[in-house]
Amino acid sequence: MSINRRQLLRALGRTVKVAGIGGFVVVLGRLLRVGRGVRHTAQPRVAEKLEFSFRPPGALAEPDFLARCIHCYLCQDVCPAGCIQMKGDDESDRHTPYILPREKGCTLCLKCGDVCPTGALQRLTKKTDVRMGVAVVDEAICVSHLRTGVCGACFTACPMRGQAITQGLYNAPKVHSEFCTGCGLCEEVCIVPYRAIRVAPLDSFSHEEVQS
Repeated sequence: MSINRRQLLRALGRTVKVAGIGGFVVVLGRLLRVGRGVRHTAQPRVAEKLEFSFRPPGALAEPDFLARCIHCYLCQDVCPAGCIQMKGDDESDRHTPYILPREKGCTLCLKCGDVCPTGALQRLTKKTDVRMGVAVVDEAICVSHLRTGVCGACFTACPMRGQAITQGLYNAPKVHSEFCTGCGLCEEVCIVPYRAIRVAPLDSFSHEEVQS
């Protein structure tokens, strides 16, 4: 199989959008191998990805949480990371706190539970007690899994790195769900536009669903 100059430039233009300048050398090497008969056609998918929001650390089960939350905004006020948002007036659970990892992940300071006056958010003393969700890697668009670049952003951001996330070749991330807190910092920093790593609810996801 041969690859001409025009094909090479087109491929570089498509792939550098994902790999960035840092991954240029790796990308070029793989494209040259295509010319020697090794096929590499992986492309990030552009379909919209699922996006979930979560209650702050220590939240009770949803019915109990809603029964106790008095919409005091104290959890949002005390959050140093600014990751706690409040539902709008047009939503059924209006003026209740939530975290949207894609915009801002939780740093696990645990201050929100300390100031909650009703126990809607329970006081937690250890980061390892937090279980908001679980991160899932979409290997079909992760640049490290595709080997179109060497990233490692999710691993670096993870407060439980080395436990919740470990790395393989090209810094390819692997999530160990038993240690994942669902903080969402990995999703926040992911360099892939639709996020190659996303936090999903603990009790309502499958790998296939998150990748759809």
